[in-house]
Amino acid sequence: MHIKCIAVRNFRLLHDVELGLDVATTVIVGRNNSGKTSLADVIRKFLGDRSSFALHDFSSASYDSFCAALKAHQEGKPDEEVRALVPTIEMRVTVKYDPTIPDFGPLGDFIIDFDETADTALIVGRYALKGGAIAALFEGHLEAEFADDDGSMNNGHRLALFKDLALRLPQLYVLEWRAEDPGDPTNIKVVDGSAVRGLIDCQFINAQRGLDGEGSRESDVLAGVLEGLFASASLLTAEGDQRDIAESLERAVADIQLTIDNDFKEQLKRLMPTIESFGFPGLDGQELQTETSLDVQRLLSNNTKVRYKGYSNVDLPESYNGLGIRNLLMILFQIVGFYRRFRAQPQAPIVQLIFIEEPEAHLHPQMQEVFIRKLGEIAKRLRGDDPALWPVQFAVSTHSSHIANETPFSKIRYFIAGSKNKPVGVRCTTIKDLGEGLPSLTATSATFLHQYLTLTRCDLFFADKAILIEGTTERILVPEILRKLDAERIKAGARQEIRTQYLTLLEVGGAYAYMFQPLLEFLELKTLIITDLDAVRPEKTGKTTKFVKRPVYLSETTSNATLKRWFGKRPTPVDLIAMPDADKVKDHVRIAYQIPEAAGANCGRTFEDAFIFANPTLFAIKGETDNEKADWAFDYVGNLKKSDFALRFATRSKEWTPPRYVSEGLDWLADVPAPGDIDPNIALIAAAALASQPKIADDGEDEGGGHG
Repeated sequence: MHIKCIAVRNFRLLHDVELGLDVATTVIVGRNNSGKTSLADVIRKFLGDRSSFALHDFSSASYDSFCAALKAHQEGKPDEEVRALVPTIEMRVTVKYDPTIPDFGPLGDFIIDFDETADTALIVGRYALKGGAIAALFEGHLEAEFADDDGSMNNGHRLALFKDLALRLPQLYVLEWRAEDPGDPTNIKVVDGSAVRGLIDCQFINAQRGLDGEGSRESDVLAGVLEGLFASASLLTAEGDQRDIAESLERAVADIQLTIDNDFKEQLKRLMPTIESFGFPGLDGQELQTETSLDVQRLLSNNTKVRYKGYSNVDLPESYNGLGIRNLLMILFQIVGFYRRFRAQPQAPIVQLIFIEEPEAHLHPQMQEVFIRKLGEIAKRLRGDDPALWPVQFAVSTHSSHIANETPFSKIRYFIAGSKNKPVGVRCTTIKDLGEGLPSLTATSATFLHQYLTLTRCDLFFADKAILIEGTTERILVPEILRKLDAERIKAGARQEIRTQYLTLLEVGGAYAYMFQPLLEFLELKTLIITDLDAVRPEKTGKTTKFVKRPVYLSETTSNATLKRWFGKRPTPVDLIAMPDADKVKDHVRIAYQIPEAAGANCGRTFEDAFIFANPTLFAIKGETDNEKADWAFDYVGNLKKSDFALRFATRSKEWTPPRYVSEGLDWLADVPAPGDIDPNIALIAAAALASQPKIADDGEDEGGGHG
């Protein structure tokens, strides 16, 4: 048995998403603020130890539904119709099982369909309005005004409504659970939350693990984990060897206790003054005794430290090892603890879901790669060859390109936040499954991409924008061109430098850029492909025809695979030069290749000769006619050492002009949404939250008094 997927509705950025889980390890990636943390939080609230929700936990895309429900209530609509409009936060967990097994264990109570061949069960958690609470939810707002044309709510009344909702939701909403027939949503069974937590054991290894400590006090984080390991070993249902260790520790402490009772206690008594010494009448004969008790758990918590074996019998404290090693040990210790607690439960849940946030913290890149590769092996080493002994699934959220690139596409879930099909500024998360979402990608291409990303340590999964380039010259000079363009853009009043955006620069060569296009479109990653015209001319030598490099004016076609695939034919240089800008854009991707610096001027076939044509005075181009100048530039580039060329203009000579095709492409890439395109509902909730806080006068007392 395993969790097949988790669907979430109306929680923060997760307005309506579904996360498919791998049977072993799922790796969650995406840009900043794309909903990865929200996923961990909603799972923790439903399946973990945090069950409280607040108004700001509702997705901003659902706020209009509160207003629509109020309007329906004003109009006297039936309660069931109003209730259908009131937003709920919902999590739906689909569990896949083998219908042929003789015993479903704790899952049996959640299988409510009558289909003997069915292999999925559906558990639904809802944070929903209590029955009979509609009037209380909207009390005081029956006079709120709505526009006649579009039904929108007056802004002042809207703010007042959400101010009250922030206060009322904790009292009027309740968390409820039910089993639901996957084939019939009307067939439901109400279940208790404890039954759900007994079905799915959900554990978390948080991103903030407190490894570095604060102040001068030594931080013994690893030692704290020992307390949890002892607690799980002390359970009556713990495995035999673990229970033996716990009992041995208890016996050792009992021996110490005996010594305390016989000797230590007598010495402590001598420390205490006698009652008689105080001279108070009426206290005669009242003798005070001392009692000191020990328990293993308190000893582990307060007096046990992890040490590393040093030299000459000098042990080193935990803090002497680097944060990376401590982080890795912390994660491993916690996983072991989760395993032992799972095995010690009288009736084991059907699955344990372990959510690991940002395991890469402080870890060397190679250690990050080893960690994600070894995670499955760790589980196997603990449980042996029988998966039933510990049915565990890992969900790993990460910002590490090393972890992401080491993971097969089939295990990666990509989070992206956007405003598709939503009002301007209202952002919602979309979760994409790389294992299922690239049907146009052949197996060969998928293998190539995965290997390439691994070798180049590419961070496509986390970037806001990407630039794909040909080779060494572009890799060295494009960053310098970005600096020049940023200076010009800011001088002209641009809102943002392109270099302040999260850009990734990927050297792919002209022959391979097209292979990235399905992945780039899938990621919805705004990308500029800077490639070469690569003009060639077919020339016959005997019976053989070869495509030979020639200046653009002497060429008939292109040898560039990306250009040929982009335009679906073998275009001529004339066709390519005349191509309108609109044809150079497909979805989120734009292609840029050499064009003349001015109408009718020479056109380069590579970055280097385009650079020369953009700076004719700098290079003192020889030739009387345009064709002669083109021939000179062609020969010059043919004898050029590209790395020296690039370094010269990146480091020593800074007075030059970027080629036009690169500048135009980067201008397209630099565009950012206007600052006014922000989520209006976020601003609303922030204002409501502030308004719901008590105002403090200068003398420290609440202002205003009254009902507020």
